[in-house]
Amino acid sequence: MSSHRTPAAARLAVLAALVLAVLAVARPAAASRDHVVHKVKEGDSLALLAAEYYGDRNHAVFIMVANKLLHPRPLKKGERLRIPVSRDVTVAVGDTWDGLAQAHLGDKRRGRYLAEFNGARAEGTLPAGLVISVPFHVTHTAAADESVASIALAYFGDAASAAMLRGYNFLGRDTLARGETLVIPIHHVKVRDSAMPPVDAESRARTDKRRTMMEAASRAQPRAVAAWRRADYAEVKRELIQLDLDFLDGDRAAVIGTLLGAAYVALGDEDSAIATFRRVLERAPGTTLSPYRYSPRIQAVWQKAGAAAPAP
Repeated sequence: MSSHRTPAAARLAVLAALVLAVLAVARPAAASRDHVVHKVKEGDSLALLAAEYYGDRNHAVFIMVANKLLHPRPLKKGERLRIPVSRDVTVAVGDTWDGLAQAHLGDKRRGRYLAEFNGARAEGTLPAGLVISVPFHVTHTAAADESVASIALAYFGDAASAAMLRGYNFLGRDTLARGETLVIPIHHVKVRDSAMPPVDAESRARTDKRRTMMEAASRAQPRAVAAWRRADYAEVKRELIQLDLDFLDGDRAAVIGTLLGAAYVALGDEDSAIATFRRVLERAPGTTLSPYRYSPRIQAVWQKAGAAAPAP
């Protein structure tokens, strides 16, 4: 028989080697609202609960860790178990990845990873009303000398995730000595929507406003661009002033905000132009104005708002 192993088999082998140590020494790191409570029913088992909540029986290890179960055991009808879950957080006005990481992941330096987990860039403020996923933490304690790559393989099925684990833990080496700990952000395991707590009214209102603003921007932007081309700056203002840049995606907020600010300059309202340009720079710090599209007068006000001068 061939000794060659598939990647999946290799992962299972590593996980099998580590699982007892994980159950014995891993523990959930402190976090708020990082679990739901399940009341055990007749026929429930750890594997079945993992399949029910996560869609994968192999994720039972996280339920065991959350409930301090050192070994699998039959569940008792009526007992309550903590089911660790990634949390959905609705962005508020002014939120940044660093700020959200500080609030939910314990360190603002994890902001770049929170952005990556959500498929986004870690710059500027986020659009209010956006729903992001915050991973839950498991703290892994090395039962013996362990490589970060082997830990990454066990938890993520991918040794390449070791680089993320080192950065996430501000670790400058590739191994852990016995007794050392590593925070594991479980961002790839999510509970089914129907089992999550209901969204609060304030968060739902932000999400609804974001949807409304995005739809309104889709209609207003092309009309405003057409008005700009015919030098109808008052019409540009009428189309765009209704939009709240805080609820738009960064790229769209930058386009709409710069166009509105430029219209303010053309209408002689420099104060409003500066305020609008500053909001653009907060939402999308890397925004630049094309000298071919915007006049030196508009460029000058743009710099007054805090933008860097264009390269000579």
